[in-house]
Amino acid sequence: MKRVVVFDLDETVVDSAHRVPNNPDGTLNLAKYLELKTYDSVMRDSLLPLVRTMKGLCRKENYIIICTARQMGKADWDFLELHGITAHKVLHRPEDGSENHKKDGPLKRAKLQRIKNLAQFRDLPWFMFDDAKPVITEMRKMGIVCLNAIKVNKRLEAF
Repeated sequence: MKRVVVFDLDETVVDSAHRVPNNPDGTLNLAKYLELKTYDSVMRDSLLPLVRTMKGLCRKENYIIICTARQMGKADWDFLELHGITAHKVLHRPEDGSENHKKDGPLKRAKLQRIKNLAQFRDLPWFMFDDAKPVITEMRKMGIVCLNAIKVNKRLEAF
């Protein structure tokens, strides 16, 4: 492996704006999100241009991680499979609600820190794509190069 590349899902590689309300700071409004999360609404999500980059990365040279604040349910897994979105590792909020009190940035930081501390990943360069400014700030504090997915998707739309 030459690098670790991390992708958020919502508003990064998946357009789920129709069912994912955000707080004013750009983070997920989890309570409202859980109300709107149905199988049919998840299946109405669409893909954003950054998904092409994600799918195009060589899996032998890059360790791909999905790190999302979602509680991944059957619909989420089915959506990823339907659209051929794969990763070596998927990090997410547990469905049992045990981490619902955590904001997106600290949640993702804790999950990624465990992997970043493993010997095989410690010295590799890390890159991440996320749409939420608080998450981007948190990742940069960890030494992860984190790009704003909203800006990247706008640039990729032109191609």
